[in-house]
Amino acid sequence: MKKYINHKHIKEKRRRLLPLFFVMFCFLYNPCFSQSFFSKLFNSDGTKRKSLYEPHSDISFGIGTSTYYGDLAPYNRPIQSTIQNIRWNVAFAYTRHFSPHFSGRLGLTWARIAGDDNKFEGIAGLEQLYMRNAHFRNDVKELSFSGIYNIIAESRSYRNRPQIIPYLFTGIAVFHHNPVAKAPADYAGTEAYPGEWVSLQPLNTEGQGLTGYTDQPYNLVNVSIPFGAGVRYKINRNVDLGFEVGVRYTFSDYLDDVGGYFAKSSDLLTISSLAAAMGHRENELIAAYSGKNREAFIRNYYGTRVNPAYNDPTLTPVNTFPELDGTIGGVRNSSSKLNDMYLLTSFKIIYHIAPSIKCPVIK
Repeated sequence: MKKYINHKHIKEKRRRLLPLFFVMFCFLYNPCFSQSFFSKLFNSDGTKRKSLYEPHSDISFGIGTSTYYGDLAPYNRPIQSTIQNIRWNVAFAYTRHFSPHFSGRLGLTWARIAGDDNKFEGIAGLEQLYMRNAHFRNDVKELSFSGIYNIIAESRSYRNRPQIIPYLFTGIAVFHHNPVAKAPADYAGTEAYPGEWVSLQPLNTEGQGLTGYTDQPYNLVNVSIPFGAGVRYKINRNVDLGFEVGVRYTFSDYLDDVGGYFAKSSDLLTISSLAAAMGHRENELIAAYSGKNREAFIRNYYGTRVNPAYNDPTLTPVNTFPELDGTIGGVRNSSSKLNDMYLLTSFKIIYHIAPSIKCPVIK
């Protein structure tokens, strides 16, 4: 049986391929075009040409601000949370510039963060947070590796880099932290003196590790995801000034030592009297950090939610105050759906290191 050949279909295919053959012919046999294209990729001996970009390194030192967000600085109040607990950070970094657009950076940062429930005094709807009366400070030591993308490409030589280079970055970081707080002004135990800064993690202030409590003590070493943006401004051949804003979203909810539920004071007393005092600060008449008198607010809080008699000092002495738990004031954690994070700003001085000069091989 003879196979039917569609000559019309074949002619149509040939007609479509003619323009492609014509472009290839011009590309291969036009000396100017082909030499210009291939000379960028290959040397005259056929070996692949190396990139014209000159990789180099820089080192930088920066200082700036740090701001914490979490249970003592709620996410739903971004402006207030940003400005009410500003602290400081210092940073050192080594950066390797691999290409006009991409660099890698190894950084060391020491950032202090802090928070205080007494900043919520008089704010409607946040009475529970003011009543909790927690505060902390935390020195975070961070080792990070970040990839950097330059929005404006660098020149072949670092000496001829653009005057202004904006960039984006992201990466991963490992950090060590240790939240501390002041012991109550009326603390009478032997583990600390009143107003002394004490480490909170060993106290297990939410009953971590105790029988009947599901949570275990939190780690003081954890991981975060840094991301942000910055800009570099060229001062001279080797020096830039820079400004950077970066967020660290952590995998911990305990930068502030607050992450779960109130533990019973009787259970915390099995650890120490200091653990009980630091785990339940709601009935402190004098705020340990701010020094403010809180008795009127405490009485009104219990008088509204528990018994009107708490408004009268003659009926309810201080030692009769109840303690916050799951029924009075809810959980200790006020933002359980999100972990803690901190925001860093940094003003930097950057020094570009000249690449080593490669001498030609003597034959």
